[in-house]
Order: sequence, then C-alpha cells, then structure tokens
Amino acid sequence: MAECTRPPHTEVASASLELRAVLPAARQARTFTRQCLRLWDEGEELIDAAVLIVCELATNAIRHGAALLLAERGVGHGPDAMITLTLALQPDVLHIEMRDGSAVLPVQRTAGQGDDCGRGLMIIAALAESWTAGRDPGGGKWVRARLPRTTGADTV
Repeated sequence: MAECTRPPHTEVASASLELRAVLPAARQARTFTRQCLRLWDEGEELIDAAVLIVCELATNAIRHGAALLLAERGVGHGPDAMITLTLALQPDVLHIEMRDGSAVLPVQRTAGQGDDCGRGLMIIAALAESWTAGRDPGGGKWVRARLPRTTGADTV
C-alpha cells in the first residue's frame, strides 16, 4: 500500500494508490483515504464524505470500468485491470480522482426503488461541490470530484 505524506510547512499534500480492479480494492481505497486525511489533520466531516465518494468511485471503476476494459479487449476475466486513486489536498478543496482503463465515460442515472445499483454518481453529486469525467489521451478515463474543505471558522 502507498504511503500518505505531507511535505513540511505546506498546506498542499497529495497521495496516489494503484490497485488491482477487484472488489476488495474498494475497501483498500477507503482505508487509504481515511488514513491520508487523518494524517493531514482533516476533520471527520470531510473524511466521512471523502471516504464515501472514494468508495463509490472505486466500486464504479471496478464494476464498470474494469469490466468494460476487459470486454473491449475481448477478455472475460483478467488480472491486469488496474485502478488508480489520487487525493490532492489544497487549501480550499480536496480533489479526488479515480482512473481506470476503460474509455467509456460514466453516466449519472436515476435508480428505481428496487434497483440494487445506480446511485453512486447521485451520491457523489450530493456530497461533492462538483464531479466530472474525461478520457485520458493515453487510454482509459478519469473521474474527479471536488470536495470543499471547511475550517472551524467556517462552521461557527
């Protein structure tokens, strides 16, 4: 697992984690996010929101991005599908980015009451200031979410 570090005397920090695109990777991504944000002295409200966003992004990348990549390659199953999580903490915002190897962009939809999936991007949209997706010129795609940071003065 990658390490979270913050250069001394700066409010900017970043960390990345590359994982095999298998369901346990979502748990690893959540743990990594929580550890990094605690190390960076962030509040529990930001941590909880970030962990939920990371969980949804990772799950989507695993279930949809990796599966689509394998289908694009004509492979039913393969160990080479990877996802990459990047966290970038800036003075006013936390940037969360998930990359996978499929070029198929996510589409927010409305899940029916009986559906067991289809709510991830709605959750991200509700928690994040904004989210966007794009194709990587080198292949694959990225999905990014911006989560505003609040300080104690902002919440009084």
